[in-house]
Amino acid sequence: MTAVSRQFFGISDSASLFVADDAEPAMAKKLVSLSKKTNPVVCYVGAAKGDRQDRITEFLTLAERIDAVPHVLSLFNPPTGDPSLFFAGVDIVFIDGGSTRNLMAIFEEWGVVDALRDAYEEGVIIAGASAGLNIMFDWNITDSVKSELAPLQGYGFLNGSVCVHYDVNPGRQSIFQDFLANSEAVFPAFAIDEEVAIHFENENIRSVVSISDTAGLQQISKQNGALVSSRFTVQRIG
Repeated sequence: MTAVSRQFFGISDSASLFVADDAEPAMAKKLVSLSKKTNPVVCYVGAAKGDRQDRITEFLTLAERIDAVPHVLSLFNPPTGDPSLFFAGVDIVFIDGGSTRNLMAIFEEWGVVDALRDAYEEGVIIAGASAGLNIMFDWNITDSVKSELAPLQGYGFLNGSVCVHYDVNPGRQSIFQDFLANSEAVFPAFAIDEEVAIHFENENIRSVVSISDTAGLQQISKQNGALVSSRFTVQRIG
């Protein structure tokens, strides 16, 4: 029997996936390629954005462009009260960005966390952008309250702390560095620029890709009380 591979594909920003109609959907194609299936079933979870219909429409259009079979899980109008059925028959779960705190509150209310963990353990590829990435780690930096940036504890599918959109807001950089100096921080820590995705397999980094020539990913560790940063080699796609 082939061993099950646990995979997570985390994207710093959802705009890298939902590109314009005249742009190559390289990030989305990379995601579906991980399944090694023709026409994989991709489940879209848009709870962090309030299940906005315009975004769901964008997803349906994107699925057609990348030869995926679309499935939408609306947690504002759930198809069943049994969370064990939420991800039945899907190959990939994509959790969109938005408010990390709201996403977690809705997940906990509907029992999604255990269902998501079961899917992950059973080999369903989990993908997330921004908020959908944040929840997978022990800690993240979020602006769910728009007037402030603050650390938030995630679900810990993957060990460590993470900060997305790292290169677009100097405030994120300083808040993340301050948090990593705190005793609560869990390492390794990852600072992810816009347009970058990180692919984990069995909780180990398999690759880092980007649709940009300049964006990057830093891994930060603590050595003898000091923060030490190293940059990953990023593969350009698209």
